[in-house]
Amino acid sequence: MSSPPVGVGLVGAGAYGEFCLAAFALMPEVYVAAVCDSDRVRAERFAAQYGVRAYTELSAMLNDPAVEIVALNTPPFLHAEQGLAVLQAGKHLFCEKPLALTLSEGEALRAAAGQTGTRLTIDYVMRQNPLWRMAARLREAGVLGKLLHLSLTNHAAGLSLPAQHWFWNKAQSGGIWIEHGVHFFDAFAWVVGAVGTVSAAQRFVNAAGQEDRVEALATYGETAAHFYHGFTHSGTTEQTTVALTFEHAYMHLQGWVPTNLTFSGLDAAGHAAIQPFLTDDLRVTATSGASLVVDTSGDKSAVYRACIQAGMRDLAGAVRDPNKSLRVTVEHGLASLRMALEAERL
Repeated sequence: MSSPPVGVGLVGAGAYGEFCLAAFALMPEVYVAAVCDSDRVRAERFAAQYGVRAYTELSAMLNDPAVEIVALNTPPFLHAEQGLAVLQAGKHLFCEKPLALTLSEGEALRAAAGQTGTRLTIDYVMRQNPLWRMAARLREAGVLGKLLHLSLTNHAAGLSLPAQHWFWNKAQSGGIWIEHGVHFFDAFAWVVGAVGTVSAAQRFVNAAGQEDRVEALATYGETAAHFYHGFTHSGTTEQTTVALTFEHAYMHLQGWVPTNLTFSGLDAAGHAAIQPFLTDDLRVTATSGASLVVDTSGDKSAVYRACIQAGMRDLAGAVRDPNKSLRVTVEHGLASLRMALEAERL
């Protein structure tokens, strides 16, 4: 028999919160039970859309028995305080990245989950993406040889953020490494299968006094890594590329939410080795000599939605089955936060 759906209360109904609400509403494993936002009009608008209760205070929503999971979509500086309140109320937590701004805050969340027997996961969408999953499986299988180097070049849409946005306030966001970089610190650790350490970092400040570019070098075991984030582009010119260098091939993932993966440098054995790793949600769209292109079965919006749903589905399953292991754990959140803090200190 299937388990009854789990009630989800969302906190922080901004643009991303709206996207998440729509994603959760399509899932049979969960249902939207409540919406909480400090803006009463916004909370009531979404509550009316989904036929649920609206709240302007988290404390009030935590008294709602229909809410079993809280999806926390507020700015990073609120995650520790609000996350603790969620866990101490006996609710399960689906936390938007980062887990917290400091290790002590993150460790307090881990302790609270342990003390209350609640489940805690982080919305690390890269771990749910089929192209990232293919990269991790190929590295683990070793069919392309050792993974020698990884590189991220992320030209992000910082020009779309107004000067007064909380992202530019490091006291509220933690800065680029903590607010944004943790995604890729974690994704690289997953692909390599090793904990990472940052060895060098630098930052750049624009004329407005905003830290808008950062760069770092790291190692994951014997694998070297390079990270660059520049919040200097618009929504129409932003571009994200991840390059993975194996002994016998190269891989490039395109996009912040990648829908395209290109292999190059493949010989005949490499082409054959890749075939067993093509899942139902992936398809080969081009093959030419040493190159091969793999696409997802959906566009960026569809893939992003599916990744969020996969994370929530994993948590809902763990809520119904206490013996189930989470795909993304608090330890993953702490490890990536630790790397971000290392980059901040250098």
